[in-house]
Amino acid sequence: MKLTASPKVLVGVFMLMFFIILVSSKFLSGARLDLSENGLYSLSEGTERILESIEQPVTLTLFFSDKASSQLPALRTYAQRVEELIEEYVNLSNGKLVFEKIDPVPFSEAEDEAALAGLQGVPFGTRGDVVYFGLRIKNDEGDQEIIPFMQPDREAYLEYELTKLISSLSKTSLPKVGVYSGIDVQGGFDYMTRQSTPAWTILDYIQQGFEIEWIDDDATEIKDIDVLLLIAPQNLSEKLKFAIDQFVIGGGRTVVFLDPYIETMAAQGGVPSVQRSDLSELLPNWGVSLRDDMFVTDFANSMVVGVGQSRNPVRHIGLLSMNPQESVGEGQADIIIHGLESVNWSSAGILDKVQGSEVQISPLILTSDQAQPRESELLTQLADPQTLMDEFAPTGERYILAAKISGKAKTAYPEGIRFTETVESEVGEEASSDNAAKGNEADEPETREIALDAKHLETDSLRLMVVTDSDILSDRLWVQVQSFFGQQVVSPWADNGSLLVNAIENFSGHPDLIEIRSQGRFNRPFEKVESLRLDAEARFLEQQQRLEDELEATEGKLVKLEQLRGDSEGAMFSDEQAAELEKFQAEKLKIRKQLRDVQHQLDQDIESLGTRLKLINIFLVPGLIFLWVLIAAMRKRFA
Repeated sequence: MKLTASPKVLVGVFMLMFFIILVSSKFLSGARLDLSENGLYSLSEGTERILESIEQPVTLTLFFSDKASSQLPALRTYAQRVEELIEEYVNLSNGKLVFEKIDPVPFSEAEDEAALAGLQGVPFGTRGDVVYFGLRIKNDEGDQEIIPFMQPDREAYLEYELTKLISSLSKTSLPKVGVYSGIDVQGGFDYMTRQSTPAWTILDYIQQGFEIEWIDDDATEIKDIDVLLLIAPQNLSEKLKFAIDQFVIGGGRTVVFLDPYIETMAAQGGVPSVQRSDLSELLPNWGVSLRDDMFVTDFANSMVVGVGQSRNPVRHIGLLSMNPQESVGEGQADIIIHGLESVNWSSAGILDKVQGSEVQISPLILTSDQAQPRESELLTQLADPQTLMDEFAPTGERYILAAKISGKAKTAYPEGIRFTETVESEVGEEASSDNAAKGNEADEPETREIALDAKHLETDSLRLMVVTDSDILSDRLWVQVQSFFGQQVVSPWADNGSLLVNAIENFSGHPDLIEIRSQGRFNRPFEKVESLRLDAEARFLEQQQRLEDELEATEGKLVKLEQLRGDSEGAMFSDEQAAELEKFQAEKLKIRKQLRDVQHQLDQDIESLGTRLKLINIFLVPGLIFLWVLIAAMRKRFA
């Protein structure tokens, strides 16, 4: 059987291919199939819904120094990834997004445009060339948002940041945050010191990007706000609890800071007591609960504190400092905690899921497995933090300190509420004058019963974030305030404030922003190579440690010989000491050479392992396909 085809067959194949290309270009334009593991080229449903709701055209301008970055292959690869993602946005925007790419070459108008837009140029190379890699997003009204420099380490959050900026251009005012606090975050009066207390620094942080509206104690409805922020709510009126519940069940985005032991007010009046913050009547219906009268101790994340000048600092296992991203694991960090390095906690509580609830809990911050719940009552008489170690017994369990809650929830007030309200009697001026002339007493205030029906009985889209510590927002845990020439200078030393601002920013955006996932990384490491590298290091570690011990012993002998010679000028070694010294020095050089050889061998092994694996990945699969085709052709020929 001949393997060659007739001219008619070749012409037919050519025409068929031409027809397929023509039809696909006409009807399959923009169609894509994303086979990447983490869906790198597929946008989240939340992003797609936001793009569908764009009301005015938006222009995305990517400034990338193509020529200046010729020696930066990693950055160029990431730039290609960004460009491809933006093109995916444009394809789904129904013509509302326009994309343009500009190379701001040195001393050009494009470079001036990038600088005027506020983009950040990074010097690179011996010639000092400036590399631009930023994005400007601008609407028809002239409003714009920028990313000064697109950092590759934020690749997992690229979609979220792009969608957030595009969404924000549709707003003309600052997001409004409704705030209710059960403690004096606005400042007050300390009856112990008989001095006024300043407002918490966290309020300044919020006001920089949001409008604050304070919620009254007797509010019966919460509306016209983007986010509800509750700080240590306690002893709430029935009306306010009903208003909060209806806001949450109505789909309102809510951030709550609870606390099993509010240290900022625990000793008010000089009598230590457990001051608890809770929403125990509401939380179970929202699918979660704050563990009753318990705080968490954690040895692995505990801080060391001073206890007076006469004593050494001690470890306080109820005072915690942790890296939020490390607590949940690499690659699982939510956008809210991305970039946060340390968040400090004091007597934090434990968040639990209510059995049988239909909510989904996404932990933001967790304790280590060296943690144990303890009774809050211990803190009321705590004079020495070290005493918390007396009966400390880690359970091996990790506890939730902060989490996002979504899914199904129901109201705690299915029948609404009824309450009595006192109103002043409405009496006309003439009647009042007559009563006064007659000496009659003024009419007593009248009361009336008011009924409020629940408008929202349940929800499928709960949007809630709960943090189990309110002290986390107090100045002492994250900022240092100093006076400088009469001005108060605030210096953050932890990321507590950024945690709150990130949460409000995330919740105050378009509702679909909360649902946008973090994408995987485009540049994936060779995990097998990394595993082989660790195995190789383990094999060489014992040999390296033995050589280092021998080197340390040899250097110790050399030091002893130097001490035998003495410090007097001109002191000499005996012939035997000189020979011994020469022997030890030679041995030292020999050991150092062996150490270098061990390290070189390790590097060579890792490199050869990686090379072999890469060659297998690159050539094995194509080779197998070729072999399969060859075998199939041979079988067909001889069939």
